[in-house]
Amino acid sequence: MNANKKTTELEDLKINVRIVLAALWITHFLLWTFGDMASLLQNFSEPVENNLLLLVAVPLHLIQAFMIFFSLKGKAKIVRTINLIIAFVFIIFNIGFFVDAHTGWEYLLGVGYLLSNVLVVWQASKWPRKKH
Repeated sequence: MNANKKTTELEDLKINVRIVLAALWITHFLLWTFGDMASLLQNFSEPVENNLLLLVAVPLHLIQAFMIFFSLKGKAKIVRTINLIIAFVFIIFNIGFFVDAHTGWEYLLGVGYLLSNVLVVWQASKWPRKKH
């Protein structure tokens, strides 16, 4: 093989599972925030009830923000377990989102929610094992 000849093959780098999980939680967080903003703009004449905001929206956003950080810094076994549990809870919660959906964009957003959480479960469940 000629040393001067350039190769056109791209290197496929393996991305650490922690980075993938954090990216998936960022995706879910951004989708959730977009959905909240779109809902507020669509129903601008209807005020948001403060109790609902405090009891549901704030804790769910804090959990997602925590999962981004925790996926990067926690102990592997705990990160895997917590990701599986939290993502499964969000899957159930996001299925409930479809019950309240009325327009096409809400259904599309719901699919994004579910897809991001299903991918978290899939990625966490196939976490690489230590080779002895």
